[in-house]
Amino acid sequence: MDAVVSPVGASLQELGVGGVELVCGDPDGPVSSSGAALVPWPNRIRGGRWLFEGETQQLELTEPAAGNALHGLVAAASFAVIAREDSAVTLAASIRRPPGYPFDLDVTVSYRLVRTGVRSTITVVNRSGVAAPVAVGVHPYVRVGDTPAADLRLAVDADRTLLLSEDNLPAAEAPVDGTGFDLRAPTTLADAPSHAAFTSLRADGGRIRLRLADARTSQAVTVWADERFRWAQVYVTDALPGLPIGGVAVALEPMTAPPDAFNSGTDLHWLPPSERWPLDWGIDLGTV
Repeated sequence: MDAVVSPVGASLQELGVGGVELVCGDPDGPVSSSGAALVPWPNRIRGGRWLFEGETQQLELTEPAAGNALHGLVAAASFAVIAREDSAVTLAASIRRPPGYPFDLDVTVSYRLVRTGVRSTITVVNRSGVAAPVAVGVHPYVRVGDTPAADLRLAVDADRTLLLSEDNLPAAEAPVDGTGFDLRAPTTLADAPSHAAFTSLRADGGRIRLRLADARTSQAVTVWADERFRWAQVYVTDALPGLPIGGVAVALEPMTAPPDAFNSGTDLHWLPPSERWPLDWGIDLGTV
């Protein structure tokens, strides 16, 4: 087992189990937010604008082409390594009242290698004098070794999808039954949506699971998260640098709240002053 974690975004860039590579990344740092921790929001805030106590807050537009604020405030931040062992590392960064987010947070991200993959905990501490709005996500691009796209099957055990508009922000929520968004049974990548959000995720043993499997070998990479992650984003691309010929990267992104949660308020967590919010997730290699 081996892994590479970049201080940029506390991002998981490499993970190998038994000679099988499970994630796509770059040792020099995240590409397209690969492996990054997404705090205090995952996904997008429409126009980077939201209201707090009647005042409009304007976040930096980190997706300028679409005019949105993307993936929180630490995905491109430099974390400090505060603890390190042979098979574990913990990194830390702070958010101190940047434009559009008038709160102070401390964020730590820990990783620990296990026989089947990696375990991670993201902990957010509110250092503000008032409750702070927080949502958390992670952005691993997963693979099953060098398995080509045609042999990969995707499974997301979710009963509902969040239909997205052209700007990749919420338009409506709908059941997956009878639609191309139904990934409750393993589905070929060609038949699966390339960019979609899901909710009503089924938790088994306190965990939700998103799975990418090799139909030839039955090997499967599972991204899991604790049941407070009530949302998930799927994004499939063949344009990530470093992919093998014919390969794809599949971002399986557990999220505690949906896109644009600062405006909808859906599943947004208001963290009281001085309180900690630890959340667990991980990646495992197994079989289906």
